Amino acid sequence: LAAQEPVTLAYGEANFASQASVPDEAPYDLYGAFTDEDTPISLGIQPLTLNVPRGFSCSGVRAFLKNGATTAPYYVVDVRINGVIIPQGTGLCEWSIAGETTSSLGTFTAGNVFLALGDKLTVAMNTDATASGLKIVFYGTVAI
Repeated sequence: LAAQEPVTLAYGEANFASQASVPDEAPYDLYGAFTDEDTPISLGIQPLTLNVPRGFSCSGVRAFLKNGATTAPYYVVDVRINGVIIPQGTGLCEWSIAGETTSSLGTFTAGNVFLALGDKLTVAMNTDATASGLKIVFYGTVAI
């Protein structure tokens, strides 16, 4: 150790990240299934509930189907936190072409929504003869 040079302030500033460059949040996505894979989706609130495992700021949602809908447009009617509908903006999770399996990105009217540890997420859907296997991703960030 005696043969090593001490680190000068100039060297430290040039070679180590400053505290100002360390982000205070990181991407965090929550993904869950709301129906089984093969039963056609029925009207109303779907049978499965997703419990939020940690608090995070949710900026949008995207939905996926195993089997696309026979009709278009087909869309997620609403997303609910603990039974209360989250107001969605004009970008509802929508499948604009029959048979699509990836929806458009849905956003919220009032901006990001904070999802707290233990919140219960449910969704309501329209019925369709072939749409099945509904999964939804909640996109957001978590404080670090």
